[in-house]
Amino acid sequence: MTTDREGATSGLGALSDPNAPIPPADGGPDCPYCQNRRFVLDAQGNLKPCLQCGVVQSRQVEAMRAFSSHAGVALQQTFFNFKTVFNGQEDENLRDCLEAAQEFAEHPHRRWLVMWGERGNGKSHLCAAVANHLTNAGVPTLFLTMPDLLASLKQLLDLQANTEQESYSARMTTIKRAPVLILDDLGAESASAWSDAVLFEILDYRYRNRLPTMIVTNCALDEFDPRITSRLQDTDFVTVVENRAPDYRRRPPHEKQSAC
Repeated sequence: MTTDREGATSGLGALSDPNAPIPPADGGPDCPYCQNRRFVLDAQGNLKPCLQCGVVQSRQVEAMRAFSSHAGVALQQTFFNFKTVFNGQEDENLRDCLEAAQEFAEHPHRRWLVMWGERGNGKSHLCAAVANHLTNAGVPTLFLTMPDLLASLKQLLDLQANTEQESYSARMTTIKRAPVLILDDLGAESASAWSDAVLFEILDYRYRNRLPTMIVTNCALDEFDPRITSRLQDTDFVTVVENRAPDYRRRPPHEKQSAC
């Protein structure tokens, strides 16, 4: 009896210890950092998702798959099938763009990659290739075109009276905190004070927290709000690459990639 009582007491003590490790009950990986609690306290004492295991972020990103731009032909676009040949010759600029995207995909931590240039020259293909690479490596990645992002937020604003709908602020938080965010077609959206405010809120948060971000646009960087341009051109952690290749539709048929 004494042994049983001591064993029970010991067990209760372990269960009541708030610092005792707990086994992962959510099917996620074992994480010594958060002890499988999936949340940690930051320096200000606020509860934040654990970035080491990424379980919370993975579920948030998965919940957003319904409006993610990572679908259809984008799922088939890889670094391997990105063509760098134009007019029968290897294009050095396209090769530089490919290598920059591969470098970001391999080492996204605390980095931004900004790629700009004429429409239709393969930038979106590289966005999808990065998303596919990171997803296959188990890195939670959110890939959105700017028009899709704004449309999804606008829909939530229209439905915010319905308490069963996800809140606008919750989705904005998920976008801002995504472990890796890929934004394609920046500048393709209809400009408005609201869209400018949304873009700045997202980019400013990710800039201040040094969250890995890839941004692709057909616009020159000085065409954006000066506050955004300043962040996109911070050489301390942002790599800017200009894709100078013309529209892939002008290439001979045998040189075209599957899609841009």
